[in-house]
Amino acid sequence: MTIGERIRVRRKCLGLSLRDMAQKIERSHTTVDKFEKGLLVPDSGVLIRLSEVLEIPLAALLRPSRHTHEIPDGQISFRTKKISGKERMRIEAETKDWLERYLSIEELSGIRRIFEMPAGFPREVSCYDEVEQAADVLRKAWVLGDHPVDNLTSLLEDKGMKIGIIRGITKFDALCTRFGDDLVILMRDGLSYARQRFTLAHELGHCLLIPGDGMDHEKVMHRFAGAFLVPSTRAFFELGSSRRQISVHELALLKEKYGLSMSAWIYRASDLGIISADTHTRMRKEFSVLGWNRKEPGDEKAGDDPVSLESLVYRSLAEGIISVSKAAELLNQNIAEFYVLNGDASRDSTATVCH
Repeated sequence: MTIGERIRVRRKCLGLSLRDMAQKIERSHTTVDKFEKGLLVPDSGVLIRLSEVLEIPLAALLRPSRHTHEIPDGQISFRTKKISGKERMRIEAETKDWLERYLSIEELSGIRRIFEMPAGFPREVSCYDEVEQAADVLRKAWVLGDHPVDNLTSLLEDKGMKIGIIRGITKFDALCTRFGDDLVILMRDGLSYARQRFTLAHELGHCLLIPGDGMDHEKVMHRFAGAFLVPSTRAFFELGSSRRQISVHELALLKEKYGLSMSAWIYRASDLGIISADTHTRMRKEFSVLGWNRKEPGDEKAGDDPVSLESLVYRSLAEGIISVSKAAELLNQNIAEFYVLNGDASRDSTATVCH
């Protein structure tokens, strides 16, 4: 990625127009456009101002890149309420910037993690019974049994998926995409523990399942997420085969145990025929009256942060593969932020190879 391309990507990450950017650096929008197209090279003073406005370390703005990752149209699947073209461009720019940093530390460290598609996947499904079967097959392939998965973020990272957080954007939950051999899931920040887990399982479904003609893709992924987080054997074990009512206290305990929201448990019980459609509708209305369709009890519990990218950076720093300034750059921090977050101990890390 050239300096001009990086300026454009970071500008989009911040949701700035050319004119917004031009005003902030006190140049014309035509000049900014020429910077981005590589027709004009910013001088040192402008570069410093650009790094401040773009909220990116100067070294990161100038860093050479061995990678070019254009996101093909239609390759990204969004879970979104309603997203504008401008917001989509911003999310795609954030994705590109984050992935480039991830691939850079993999290359520098020599540690490359690739997601290995489980046997039998990608898998075509033509009905919801087959979606349930797919979730069971995946659990068997990953030797998970039918018990709760404690940390789904960590599990997927261990399997080689690249998991990241996009901060400051609220009108989408997550996206999944593929870059070469890499499967990537990015989520917005601020998701509760249960919602983050469901979101990850939903996006995992997008990566693994091929819904048949006429099937609603989002409903398929919702069903897969519920079945993966709570296999039918566990749902029947916890709830029994038939119920006329499920207490909110019971649902709260199950939410804590399995990391599946109370609302999703109601859907799970309905999907498996444990409760009737009428009971399902009535319980959903009760939740709505209580305001639990927006925020449930227990939603204050935060989701699990992905750690693989940071772990590779700190490992490489400790081994002397990268410098402190490079570590800060790869974590999208300036040096001052890096020292504040990591303490003076990080000053003792010296690199035998400077990057």
